[in-house]
Amino acid sequence: MTNGTAGATMLELQFLEKLQLILAESLTTSTYKYALLIALADICVEDTNAGHDDELAIPITRIAEKFLEIYWRHGLPYFSTGIRDATDSVLLQNRGPQAAVINKANALRRRFGSPAVARRDPSWEQAVSTLAGLLKQMPLWRLQKLRTTTLDFLYPEDRDGDEITLRLGIARCFRRFHALIVRLVQADWMAFLYSLPANRRILGEAGDLADFLFGPQRESLSRARPALQDLHGNRCFYCDDRLPGPGEVDHFIPWSRYPRNLVHNLVIAHRGCNSAKSDVLAAPEHRSRWSAHIDQYDSQLCEIGASNGLIADRIAAIHVADWCYAEAARVGADVWIIADRYQRLAGETQVPAD
Repeated sequence: MTNGTAGATMLELQFLEKLQLILAESLTTSTYKYALLIALADICVEDTNAGHDDELAIPITRIAEKFLEIYWRHGLPYFSTGIRDATDSVLLQNRGPQAAVINKANALRRRFGSPAVARRDPSWEQAVSTLAGLLKQMPLWRLQKLRTTTLDFLYPEDRDGDEITLRLGIARCFRRFHALIVRLVQADWMAFLYSLPANRRILGEAGDLADFLFGPQRESLSRARPALQDLHGNRCFYCDDRLPGPGEVDHFIPWSRYPRNLVHNLVIAHRGCNSAKSDVLAAPEHRSRWSAHIDQYDSQLCEIGASNGLIADRIAAIHVADWCYAEAARVGADVWIIADRYQRLAGETQVPAD
């Protein structure tokens, strides 16, 4: 393998690793980050200059046009559950009010029917200009931000410019992994829509087929909760405060990183702690206590697993944790401390298995 080929391969691996971090750990309040990643991937495929390792300048107005095309149908009512009220069956795409781009795309779609027709009217340029201003305010500069870290691998921040410049080799990575990126992003996009309470009446409480086939065995977790809570002394594993009522079962190594119900990976937490930790790894001090906990209570956890149809495997759980924390340390990912406090993980954090 030549030095040039080795360098390209390393760049591609780093690209995929950091893209994975963006999807898993960046703060998500709307679907804009998903649309932005798909827009960039599409533009790189469409641009003949994007197949090389050069930088690639992309006007923000071009990204805005892509946004209008991507969201064009998203303001239509979704009729999966027999609901026929057009005003009440539009999927929310934001944790607050409806995403502004939905309203922009809706207005154009009602007037012109298709993006191709809308492009011929001056109102298209007006909408693109307005949306470009919105992109410059937030989504473009939040895409690469985690909780304490800015990855800064796709493009540098330039809030005063009218374009972004993809860094060396990034356009080629978008081209090479276009199909993979689109599928990953679309899957996370749908999961985000299902996570919004306002969408559950439209989408249904049971979730989608992917959740049915690959989601956690929620019934088993619910049955195991009382025994796990007793094992934790009726206290939250993370903050150690007494639980005022039923706690929540949390996957210590997040389900998004290792989708398997190992009983040794389950802890009891306050709803607030569970929500704040979310899909982020817990800080090393939590990991040290977790390692000691599953060692001390190995036999009890095995019994809880056997009684509730959950797999018990302490060594596997430790090996998974070793792998997750080593990967997180290598790329400098954020870890959760408590409440809204996070820190960047660096260096070796492994706890040797007994």
